Amino acid sequence: MKKPQNKNKSKNKHKINPLKPSMREKKRYIAYEIMSDKPLNRNADKVLVGKIKALLGVFSSGKAGVMSVKYNSDKQTGILRINRRFVDHIRSCFVMIKNLNDEEVLVRTIRVSGMLKKVKEEVE
Repeated sequence: MKKPQNKNKSKNKHKINPLKPSMREKKRYIAYEIMSDKPLNRNADKVLVGKIKALLGVFSSGKAGVMSVKYNSDKQTGILRINRRFVDHIRSCFVMIKNLNDEEVLVRTIRVSGMLKKVKEEVE
């Protein structure tokens, strides 16, 4: 005797369609440099992202989507990925950041690009 096949299986499976490129949030990559008298520890990029999120606030930091992509602790350079609408906001946050880990610092933008490869050339 054959088992009856459940015809509802195909109805219960929902195929998730990926977002169209026009619907996705556009991103930009910012190469930055942290200038200080003494070398900073390895987690300076995480502290920097935390400071940026604090300056932007709860709602804007969520929309900005600030994320550290790469950080070189020897050269104190790194790359941030952000929403393209918040490039000017992030650059103004760089100006406001004066201390990281109780060290006086100056954060400088090296390059802004939509392609990670172009920004990596500046950091490496």
